[in-house]
Amino acid sequence: MTSPPHADPEPFTPLAEHLQAITEALAATTTQREVIEIILTPAVQALGAIAGIVLLVDQTDQQLKIGGSQGYEDVTLTVWQESAIEDHQLISDILRMGEAMYFEHEGELRAAYPELEGRTGKLSAVANAVLPMFLDHQPLGVIVLDFSQPHHFTSPERRFLKILSAQCAVALGRAQATRQLEARVKERTQQLEEERTALEIFVAFTEAVGSQTEVRVLVQQAMLLLQDTCDVEVAYVEREGELFKATIWNPSADPTLLALLQDGFTLQTSGIAKLLQANTAAFIDHWRDTPLLFGESAIFQAVAGYPYFVAGELQSVLLAGSRMSAVWAEREKKIFQAVGRSLGLALERAEQARRLEQQNAELHAQTLALEGVAELTRDLTMPNGPHHLIDQVMDLVLSLLPPGYTSYWEIREGRWQLINARGDVGSAEAQTLRQRGFTPGEMPSLDQPWQTRQPYFQDKYDPLRDQVPEMTGHMISVAMLPVLVRGEAAGVFGVGLFGYRTWSAADRALLATAVHSLGLALERAGQAHQLTTQRDRLQAANEELEAFTYSVSHDLRTPVRHISSFGELLRRALPAALDQKAERYLSVIETAAATLNELIDGMLELSRTSRQPMRTEQVDLGWLVAAVQKEVGAAEPTRRITWQVASLPTVTGDAGLLRQVITALLSNAVKYTRPRPEARIEVWAEDQGQTWAVRVRDNGVGFDPRYRDKLFTVFQRLHRQEDFAGAGVSLANARRIMARHGGLMTAEGQLDGGATFGFILPKTNG
Repeated sequence: MTSPPHADPEPFTPLAEHLQAITEALAATTTQREVIEIILTPAVQALGAIAGIVLLVDQTDQQLKIGGSQGYEDVTLTVWQESAIEDHQLISDILRMGEAMYFEHEGELRAAYPELEGRTGKLSAVANAVLPMFLDHQPLGVIVLDFSQPHHFTSPERRFLKILSAQCAVALGRAQATRQLEARVKERTQQLEEERTALEIFVAFTEAVGSQTEVRVLVQQAMLLLQDTCDVEVAYVEREGELFKATIWNPSADPTLLALLQDGFTLQTSGIAKLLQANTAAFIDHWRDTPLLFGESAIFQAVAGYPYFVAGELQSVLLAGSRMSAVWAEREKKIFQAVGRSLGLALERAEQARRLEQQNAELHAQTLALEGVAELTRDLTMPNGPHHLIDQVMDLVLSLLPPGYTSYWEIREGRWQLINARGDVGSAEAQTLRQRGFTPGEMPSLDQPWQTRQPYFQDKYDPLRDQVPEMTGHMISVAMLPVLVRGEAAGVFGVGLFGYRTWSAADRALLATAVHSLGLALERAGQAHQLTTQRDRLQAANEELEAFTYSVSHDLRTPVRHISSFGELLRRALPAALDQKAERYLSVIETAAATLNELIDGMLELSRTSRQPMRTEQVDLGWLVAAVQKEVGAAEPTRRITWQVASLPTVTGDAGLLRQVITALLSNAVKYTRPRPEARIEVWAEDQGQTWAVRVRDNGVGFDPRYRDKLFTVFQRLHRQEDFAGAGVSLANARRIMARHGGLMTAEGQLDGGATFGFILPKTNG
């Protein structure tokens, strides 16, 4: 793409003459086509282009539309095609920058915008000029000139093209304004006339029908209104399967034609489909000149039709025929359109009333089902298994439907097996067959809902469809619904009625809601049973572990005591001055025994904490911290410790257990600040709405936050035993205590940067 030239000696006069001629021609134009033709022809000729095209912006959908072209044999063979603006990167850039682009040599356009040829599948010209058009800062489109040879765009040519695009924009704006003004005047005049006619007809029709919602009454009133205002005959046809049949007609209707209409016709019948193409009122003049309707002689000279749709599907048509006139007068058209619209509104109101009544019935059925299932599933522990729950839902369904029976089937070992049933099936043979079960394929009524995961309703049951008619022959109406548990079909819930019943929307809603709720209830009941089982197993395992820990702790006491005692006896028995090696051996024995004793104490402490009953009461944490602070401070009287204890709340819990937690936190704070010349320990509480958070911060050695979780694991330590003594039990014990209170422990810290330990406790402890 070339850059704008600095100067060019070529004269601008010949191009100015072209501009003068264009300006004079544009003054008399009033249409978009004329403007584009006046612009493109001299532009192509003046610059020696092979062709030109104008692409206009459609502001309604941001699309580029071809406004006109010059010089192309087939505009579809160019890269300048209609598209969304955002899909045309070149034109998007030009309209965004407001600057023209010139491509003077072959391949420049392809190199700059390779997707242009790729998107259209066409080849671009050798050279191109693309000029934006703006009017009042709004983009109108672009002018494109294509050249078959490389072309150097001189300064005069560029000025010429810039002025040309501006003139085109102004002229297009003027043409568009003129067109819009004419259209608005025409539209408004027509609208006023239609509104007056429609209002008159609407008032007349509304006064005639009042609040009536009966379709027949509404149509008859429309017919009377048309007969009183126009000399026409009217019939109302409704869909019945693939046919449309007359259901309401004028008493004076031609008997032969009426018989044909009553027998029914399809939309493909000659002439009828043409009436419905516009999806609104349609009129056919000179009807007798068209192919004959139904193969009979046409008795009408002109016909009209007004279609009515329900949920997007054609359901009925209001037909009118004129015997006297072959051409519909404007007055008759307005009247027929007004009557048709008024009848349509009334039919919509009637349909809405019908749907509302149906929805009320469905909601009532769903409410009954939900209330019934909710009452049945209050206890999901299923002491008698899922069968009891299924039986209860079956009883509920039978209580809300006419006489019949229900069944629940599952595929087990490759066969349909009857799991639950309610009601009398009518014969011993049928009962035997049901108990035997079926292979898949024998009972399509079971297979279909299982495979499709959709309910299958049969108003009139076809026993021949299933391969065991001796079992099902007594059923008249059948419904089969899949029971979904966790999104998968667990079984099929069947309902068979002994009398004929059209499964209404309310019936379907009742069964769908009941079966869906049954699936959810079975899923929740299964989860509840699984959780109960897991909880019982976990509780038993914990009890066994605690008992084992307590037993092992006690059993280890004696051998550890023996090690300590005999080590001490051995030291007394040996000479007073031991050599270095013997002294080290005895020290290892004594230290190991002491450490093992501490571990046993920790195990016993953990065991007692888990087994000790909780005595819940109001505990003043301020008093508790002060008491523990005094104890731990007295244990190290020579150290400099600065305490900062804020006001602490009163909480609900076991005072003895909470004291153990406070002791663990304060003791650790004192222990891990020993390397500091002065220890600083802060204690405070945070109100977090439903909970209290209690924190203890120190300036001690801290810990690596990557191993935070190890701090609360029994016997786990993050520091060496020789640096800081201890069994690694206190924090693990504190976590157990917090868990029993419904709370949790917290820890934050950095190596050599101090630590903040604490706990979060519910304000109300259940």
